[in-house]
Amino acid sequence: MTEQTSNRGYIQLTGPDSRKFLQGQVTCDMDSLTEEQSILGAQCTPKGRIVYLFKASLDADGRILLETHNSVTDIAITSLKKYAVFFKTEITQIPAPADITPITDLERLRNGMADITAETTDMFIPQMINLDALGYISFKKGCYTGQEIVARAHYRGAVKRRMHHLSLKSGSLPAPGTEIFDTDDRAIGNVASAVTVDGDHIEVLAVLSDKAVDIVDIKIDGHTYTADFLNLPYTIKPGP
Repeated sequence: MTEQTSNRGYIQLTGPDSRKFLQGQVTCDMDSLTEEQSILGAQCTPKGRIVYLFKASLDADGRILLETHNSVTDIAITSLKKYAVFFKTEITQIPAPADITPITDLERLRNGMADITAETTDMFIPQMINLDALGYISFKKGCYTGQEIVARAHYRGAVKRRMHHLSLKSGSLPAPGTEIFDTDDRAIGNVASAVTVDGDHIEVLAVLSDKAVDIVDIKIDGHTYTADFLNLPYTIKPGP
């Protein structure tokens, strides 16, 4: 299997207001970003749906670099520029920096980290793909776009779908966003990410209804699979 590491896109923000601008737009606390410490975050719509995920880093000249999935780079830039008109910040796409080696798709999946792609942008709220357990969300920072929805899901325990790690015997990969059904053809969730392990084995991060987590047999793209639920490398705290 060829493990892909080339599916990353890079966005650079320069200008004195770049950090302040992002602080009002993203789920993480931009004040914690330093040259030595990168951070993970997401930008959401006003309805709390994830537009894209990113890893942010800072260079010695104060430029902020956002690494995201390359299929949403243009979407991310458009979303950022929509809110940046009153800030002194320049937002541009840049080539991959020579000193950055992204983790492989399989490593990312086994770390319980889904990508947001062009197929899944505006599909999930952050808690659905476990961003609260992965450190993408600060619940102590001030307001940001979509913050009210994200906070309500956290404090009221209103998340009825969560992401799970599945192993399936399959030779084909379902596309991100593909709907998942039970054997009675009832929709129970969506594929968040999927990676080939070998010729007849794939691993999937699937966002499933709470009522479906005990289901063994599932249907994807018209095919029925026996799902082996694997442990995630982090704990999801139950809601209040």
